[in-house]
Amino acid sequence: MPRGLPSWSAWASALAFFLSGLFPLFNADAYGHLAQGRQIAALGRVPKVDLFSFWKPAPQPWNNYEWAYDWVTWMVYDHLGASTLVLLKCAALGLLGYLLVVLASRLALGAELAGPLALAGLLIVLPIVRFRFTTRPQVVGLLFLAILLLGIRAFFSDRESAQRKGWILAGLTLLQLVWVNAHGSHLLGVTISAIFAVLSIRTNAFRWMLGLLALQGVATACTPFGLAIATDAIAHVLDPQYRELVVEWGPWSPRDPLRLLIAPIAAALLVLLAMRPVTRSSRFGLAYAVFCVLLSLMAFRSLRFVGHQLLFCAPFIAAGISLVPSLATLRRTAPAAVACAAVVSAVWMTRLVPALGFGLGEAKDAYPWASGEVIERFVGHPRILASIEDSWFLMFAAPSAKLLIDGRVPFYGPDMIRRVGQSFADVHLLAQELRELDVNVVVIDHTRSDHIPATEHLSRRAEWALGFVEDGHSLFIRRDVAPALDPFEIVGPGYRPGRLLDSRVSDADVTREGERLGSQLNTSVIHAWHEGLELLRPLARDGDRAGIRMHRSDTEKARARAAYERISVAANRFPGFTTIELFRSMAALSACDVVEAREALGRAMYSGQTRASTLVSLELSLRAGSKPDRSAALAQLRRLRMHPESGDDPWVAAIEREVGIRCPGL
Repeated sequence: MPRGLPSWSAWASALAFFLSGLFPLFNADAYGHLAQGRQIAALGRVPKVDLFSFWKPAPQPWNNYEWAYDWVTWMVYDHLGASTLVLLKCAALGLLGYLLVVLASRLALGAELAGPLALAGLLIVLPIVRFRFTTRPQVVGLLFLAILLLGIRAFFSDRESAQRKGWILAGLTLLQLVWVNAHGSHLLGVTISAIFAVLSIRTNAFRWMLGLLALQGVATACTPFGLAIATDAIAHVLDPQYRELVVEWGPWSPRDPLRLLIAPIAAALLVLLAMRPVTRSSRFGLAYAVFCVLLSLMAFRSLRFVGHQLLFCAPFIAAGISLVPSLATLRRTAPAAVACAAVVSAVWMTRLVPALGFGLGEAKDAYPWASGEVIERFVGHPRILASIEDSWFLMFAAPSAKLLIDGRVPFYGPDMIRRVGQSFADVHLLAQELRELDVNVVVIDHTRSDHIPATEHLSRRAEWALGFVEDGHSLFIRRDVAPALDPFEIVGPGYRPGRLLDSRVSDADVTREGERLGSQLNTSVIHAWHEGLELLRPLARDGDRAGIRMHRSDTEKARARAAYERISVAANRFPGFTTIELFRSMAALSACDVVEAREALGRAMYSGQTRASTLVSLELSLRAGSKPDRSAALAQLRRLRMHPESGDDPWVAAIEREVGIRCPGL
């Protein structure tokens, strides 16, 4: 263990890493791995064929790269709960943070400034890399990589005895054995060993590195699938098609946060600045420099390696700075620098969007938990079509189900993944898949615009029923496979009015169907949306076909404002969602709250102009606009009445009937 400044720096880093990982279990991949672990526990063995999917008539061969991680995490989750699993992840991250500071001290040959500098650098990058600290097997890969590097460092040290090096060699062999069965990043471990072996030629470390490489090769074959677990991983890593299908496998794009581009560039430049002092200090430092260059290239090629680059280059950069003789006097200012870095890290971490927050347990507000419950309860042999992200989760939430695809992208291949992804936007392709593959359950993510065609297609088909609606998902079930299901007939899928505004439907029926959503998981937002529409029922003209009229009494004004508040719950959860913002604008306009109406309408028009947004804008100008705005609106209304496509529009006719109505005081 390092002493003095490096010692407290290592412990402080461990604490920072532990706390940065302290957020609830929520990642869809995590639930996919738990489902795979549950299957292994239930079978009492590691399956050699896929039992989750129905994409082929017969089960297909499948090599589970992370079977050991899956089984262990499921046993922890099943016996001790999600919070214990999160705490174990945090402990692994804490150890990682500790080892990274120790690694900086080793690279700097014990220079006292290296520890605090590494701590400061790691604190700065923690908010950037925190998105990689989810409860997934890559955390194991990060920790094992740090252990491997410190073990290799011992081979390069003349102070370590041959006996101790022998024990370290045995430990690293065992590490590789666990690693190869826990995560595909074991390939990176072998690559690193090869780099250090080449650069250890003509040193005492060379024979130890050759031995390590040989034993790693043997360990890599010690899996239920032999060497296939490695060869398959290499094949999909080298296939460029996968980088187009999975966001984190591809390089940075303008859709990604700018920090994921700037930080790797800055780290690469700092590595170049630290190169000379570290590479001159030791052969291990030279090999580590090559490792940092490799990590930088990998980070620019794939976002999933940004975390590796930032975390493992930080010790190298800290060592390089600490080895500059003129900077040795900064030792006394190190605590102040660390304190500043800690403040910046904490503030930045809380302001990042989306924020991961802090806590234990499970965050159950992002995935179709209730849909999984309905599927398990009412569908005998579910055959599910859902997006990759939702399918990962449904593997866990609906144990009896089979899925068309899920997150195991290399297993299905790029063509199948691409085809299924396109089917949500292509109704002809969707209809073909539903028919040919006998799909009987479809889970729609109604917050995605590319799922709109699939939603409309299933809503029109008599053989499909709306089984449930959650905050982010709509569940469609084929009627013949769920005879006991009581489908939703009034509530619409997603944030659509359905028949909630239809005056022919009784208030009692509307309330009854809406209440069926309130007792389930993940329905608080959609329930607020429905409550808002219920409040607007007396103010609606011809259901949802002709907009919302202005209030005629203080009671109606209060009702419109209450509707605005309830719909705002949905708007705050899904900012800029067109339908939500349109009804929010109409509710505000009905109450003559003009500022709120304009703001909501502006957000509704972010994605373009529609019939509804055009007519809401027209009503806003007529009820609350200035003289020039009102004159322009009247001219537009005349054009609409004369146009063959809009002349018979009930909304246009309603606007014309109420053309003289203005908000009081305007």
